[in-house]
Amino acid sequence: MVIAFVRFWVIAFALFWVLLGLAVFFLAMRGGPRGARQSLHTESRAGQRLVLAGVVLMFAFGLVVPVLVLAANGANKDSVGAGGVHLGAEQQHGRVLFGESCASCHTLAGANAVGRIGPNLDVRLGSQVSTEAKRRALVLDAIAKGRARGLGQMPALLYQGRDAESIAAFVAAVAGH
Repeated sequence: MVIAFVRFWVIAFALFWVLLGLAVFFLAMRGGPRGARQSLHTESRAGQRLVLAGVVLMFAFGLVVPVLVLAANGANKDSVGAGGVHLGAEQQHGRVLFGESCASCHTLAGANAVGRIGPNLDVRLGSQVSTEAKRRALVLDAIAKGRARGLGQMPALLYQGRDAESIAAFVAAVAGH
C-alpha cells in the first residue's frame, strides 16, 4: 500500500515537472517574458484568472507532494533498526527506553548510542552470544541483577516487567548489526 502511494506521488511529481517544462516552452514561443507580459495584459479577464490559477496550483502542488511523501515515509522509519532489521512494536518501545536510560553508558549502533562506561553491546552480545534468545536472556539478567564491573555500576531493576522485556527484545534484535 505504501509503495503504491509513493509510486503515485513520484509519477505526479514527474508530471508536474513535465507540465512546468511545457509552460516554459510555450512562454518562450510567445516571445519570452516580454511577449508573455504584453499578451497577458491584452488577454481577457478569464485568461488572466486561468494563468493565476495555474501558478497557484503549481505552487500548492510543489508544497503538497513533498509533505505527503515525508508523512507517508515517517511511519516506516520507526520499524527499521540497524542493518535493516525490522522492529516490532515491543522492540520499538525498547529502543525508546534504551535511549532514555541505557544509551548514556552503553554503545549500541542500533540506538545510535556511544556510551563509554558500560560494555559495547554490539561487541559483547553481537559477536560473543550466538542466538537472539540467549542475548535476550543475558540482557534481562543484567537488568534484573545489575552489574558492578568496569568503570561504573549498573543498578539492579532499572526497568521491570514489560519495559525490561522490551529493552531486552530490542537489544537482542539489533546487537551486532
